Order: sequence, then structure tokens, then C-alpha cells
Amino acid sequence: MAERLNLTLDFRHINSQQNELTSITPNPGRLTFDGQTYQFTAGNLIDRGIIGTGTYGVCSRMEHDASHKIMAVKRVRAHEIDKLEREKMLRELKIIIDTQNCEDVVRFYGAIFQDGDCWIAMELMDCSLDKFYRSVYNQKQKLPEHIIGFIGASVVRALNYLKEVHNIIHRDVKPSNILLNTQGFVKLCDFGISGYLVDSIARTQDVGCQIYMAPERLSERKYGIRSDVWSLGISLVEICIGHFPYLNWNSVFDQLQAVVHGDPPFLQTGDYSVELVNFVNRCLIKDTTIRPTFAELITDPFYIKYNIQDPVEMQKWRKEFGDYVAQFLPTSPIVN
Repeated sequence: MAERLNLTLDFRHINSQQNELTSITPNPGRLTFDGQTYQFTAGNLIDRGIIGTGTYGVCSRMEHDASHKIMAVKRVRAHEIDKLEREKMLRELKIIIDTQNCEDVVRFYGAIFQDGDCWIAMELMDCSLDKFYRSVYNQKQKLPEHIIGFIGASVVRALNYLKEVHNIIHRDVKPSNILLNTQGFVKLCDFGISGYLVDSIARTQDVGCQIYMAPERLSERKYGIRSDVWSLGISLVEICIGHFPYLNWNSVFDQLQAVVHGDPPFLQTGDYSVELVNFVNRCLIKDTTIRPTFAELITDPFYIKYNIQDPVEMQKWRKEFGDYVAQFLPTSPIVN
């Protein structure tokens, strides 16, 4: 298990964000992985190519010179972003640091502040779930139920951990924020818009990928952890049927009509077991007084079946899952 880092962020003083960011990303900084800690600067990281780009920065595949560890490094142009975006970056740093005791969350290795940029070093995964399932379906295959079960159980563990241990709602659950690797791990990532809960209600402004949003969020009602349950349900339907379950949206109005006023895109029986179908469809109950929380989902028979507890058995599952991922791996590693 990765070493717990003793770092603290204070969100009460937004005007001191720049100083706060610098204080938690010293230069030289510390990289911690595989039971070892190294001092490092930007000069210790060898750029091995771009993984992806965003509005405020780039994510690259990098190699640590001393250990030859390959990692994903987000470089955010902190000097160019406004207070809201800086708060988002600080929030992601805080959450990813605080959640290192959960193996279903992407690993944080270290961070530095370099020439006005914040460099965040993280575990490099092999692919995101959205690209993976498309690769499977492009080869005229469907995801086997045990693969879906393993993915679902991993994500539920991560989201339940965020809620129960840190009182956090992710708010952007979708296949592109679920990462896989050939070692058999499924990990949740991208905590930049996660929110803290007060009396089980999200207290920060509404954000996230709208097409995965729960009806209560789109209709601007109060929402809590059950909105993440809905987003998980939509994601699971998507990987089961091979495409996003809502079709033919031409406008925001169409989306509101379909999600808020229409029937949920329930998974149909046929290709998968009744247990899987029931699990997914429970996540898509529109009535938030009936839709389960993650604490309730972990008692569901389908979750229990794939929430492997025995370490030896888990190693077997990871081997089988990792081998399956390797068969359909896209050509380049992906992180978000």
C-alpha cells in the first residue's frame, strides 16, 4: 500500500491560493512509489510523449531518471488560470493525496511547482473504459458479464470510499474517468470537480459532463451521492450495449426532456443475467428516495459476487482481467 502523505490544504483562504499551491508543490519535491521516496525537479523527468491536452495544460508520459519509473504527469499552467480553476486544481490535489489508502483510486506520486506550472505526477494506466469498450465492440464482441462485474465492483468501492471516508461526491462519473491496466486494476480518476457534502447535499456549484448527469441535477434540484449512482448506472448500460444509451439529442432541451421527463434507459434482459440487469436498473431509478446509495448497493447480490475479498482469489481475478484488457488494448496509454 502506498505511503500516506502528510500534506494539508486549506480552502478557506482563496486569496492565498498561489502561496498555498507553491507550499504543497515545493521544488525540489518528493516522488513516492514502490516503497521508495526520491527528491525530484523537472530535470529528473524525461518526456516520453504527450498523452492528452486540455484547456490549461498537457498530460505527458514521463520517465523518472533515477528509478526509470514511467508515470503520467499533468502540467497545469497555474499562472494562467483564474481562482475558480486554481481551486479546482487544489481540490484535485487534496483528494488524490487523501485517497491513497484506496487501491481503486489512481495513485499520486508527487507534485512540484515549476516556472509557473504545477506538475502532478500520477500512476500511468493503460486505457480508459470508454476507449476500451469501443475497442471490444469494434471487434464485434461484447463485454463478458464477469468483466462488467469486476469493473462495477471496483468503481462502487471507490465511490463508496470517497463518500464514507472523506464525505466526497465525485460528480463526474463516466467511462472516460474510469481507467484500466493490464495488471488487472480498475481505478477512478479526475477529482477536479468533486464536491464535499454537507448534510448529504453537494455544496459547490454544479459541474460535470451533462450527458451523464442525474435528472435531479439537470432540473437544478438539490442532489447528493445518489447522483453519482445514476451516472454509474448510465456508464454501465453504455458498456453493456456498446453505445451511449440516449440517442438523437439535438439540443439541451432534448436532453432535459429525455432525462428529466422521459423513461430511464433501463438495461433489458437477454444478453446478461437478471442479477446484473437488476443491479444496473436500480441505479437508474429516477425517484431519489428509492434510488440506492452506494452503502445500499454494496449489499446487492451482484456487487457481492464480484467484490472479491480473499487476496489469493483477487490475484486470480486481476490476472484474468488484465489478460482480457491486454487483448483489446488501444495503441497508446490514456489517463485523464
